[in-house]
Amino acid sequence: MNSNFRLVINPFAELDLHASFEFYELQRDGLGKDFIKEIDSTLKRIQSNPRQFSQHKRNIRKALVEKFPFTVFFYLTGDLINIFAIFHFSRDPKRLVKRTRR
Repeated sequence: MNSNFRLVINPFAELDLHASFEFYELQRDGLGKDFIKEIDSTLKRIQSNPRQFSQHKRNIRKALVEKFPFTVFFYLTGDLINIFAIFHFSRDPKRLVKRTRR
């Protein structure tokens, strides 16, 4: 992992993560833990090379999570990776607008 990049998960993304973990654990014992492992793997990929993920509107980048229908949205500013959403594919992307205002 490239230690030149610092990764920060903001409170909105933390809430996304917690709610999704709880949902999956209620579906099947241990599924929430599997979800967390996949998110962790995605965060490691982001931290190792954040520029591998395409840049979209307003410098937003996104990484798809393997095995779960989620996208991790982040900004890259210098050496800081700001994770601002861990979003299920079915959610309305318009809900991200408030989070993308800096």
